[in-house]
Amino acid sequence: MKKTKLLCILHRSPPMHGAAQVGDFIASSDKLKSNFDCKYITIKSSNTIADIGKISIKKIYYIVELYFKIFFALITFRPDKIYFTASVRGIAFYRDLLLSSLWKLYQLFTTVDVYYHYHTKGVDEFVTVCDRNLKLTNIFLKKVNLILLTPMLRGDFEKVNSFHKVLYLPNGVDSISDDNEIDLMLESKFNKPRKLNLLYLSNMIKSKGYYHVLELAKKKNDKSIQYHFAGGWQTKEDEKLFFNFIENNNLSENVTFHGFVNGSEKAELLQQASLLIFPTRYRFESFGLVVIEALSYGVPVIATDEGSIPFILDESCGVIIDDTDKLSEALEQAEHNLLNKETALYCRQRYLNNFSLEQFEINLIEVLK
Repeated sequence: MKKTKLLCILHRSPPMHGAAQVGDFIASSDKLKSNFDCKYITIKSSNTIADIGKISIKKIYYIVELYFKIFFALITFRPDKIYFTASVRGIAFYRDLLLSSLWKLYQLFTTVDVYYHYHTKGVDEFVTVCDRNLKLTNIFLKKVNLILLTPMLRGDFEKVNSFHKVLYLPNGVDSISDDNEIDLMLESKFNKPRKLNLLYLSNMIKSKGYYHVLELAKKKNDKSIQYHFAGGWQTKEDEKLFFNFIENNNLSENVTFHGFVNGSEKAELLQQASLLIFPTRYRFESFGLVVIEALSYGVPVIATDEGSIPFILDESCGVIIDDTDKLSEALEQAEHNLLNKETALYCRQRYLNNFSLEQFEINLIEVLK
């Protein structure tokens, strides 16, 4: 039987962010390839997190290159379905609007289902700015299928009415696959007394919450708690602020900065973590892959009620706060209720049931069929 042709236009790393992580997995998914005849085109834009949102000659070249790659793919590959990682604002939105003219023209000559996968929020904010933004967004979304991470993000499209339908696809992440390895890790963690290891694992952007964790370290002033920070810097100002705070408040013994981590380094930090702390107020936060990464290692989470985080966590695997000033109280609650092997096993099972890569693959194929 002839397979349906699927053209995937998506972000891939570098830089490493949520959409790129998901794009990397989709491009390597054997199950997707077994169900569809796939062709992949990478959306090149920024080489680092700091470059995101900035205009350069290189980015203009990438846009032109991407335009012609899609143009020739439509002519030669002739897809039945198009999967596209969409942007919500800025230059990236206008780039996407330009690119969409290609498949909208293609649709005049053949039937093709188009899917826009949104990994961030901000559409409502963008279309509220002016009528032009609303009109252009409606043009961009006309008759396409929206793929959102959870129903909690549906309100971001309340003012837009031109799309065909909404589908939901929670993210998934890879983790330790061997349950025996998990058991050994948890035995080691809970059978030996050790310092409380609090982990912040995200881009080092102030709105992502690293500064609130530093303030928590200052407030607690507890030598039995070790604070670990891992992530890449977006600005020199953030970097200076971080290290000046540590120096001015004598926190060097209790705070460790690991820089950007991936692979085995990230795995080791998650294995050693007692809690993940993610007090984000990043206005485009939609899901927080790091939250499900923590669950996959049996690590409970303290996080804000931003984006889809309340969809991911429940009271048995985390503490959700509506105010970053409540971080200290949340830590006390987590220490009392969540730092035990039973909670760790629950976190792991919640990940396996809902947010594993295997489950993501199944859901993705179902969405695209």
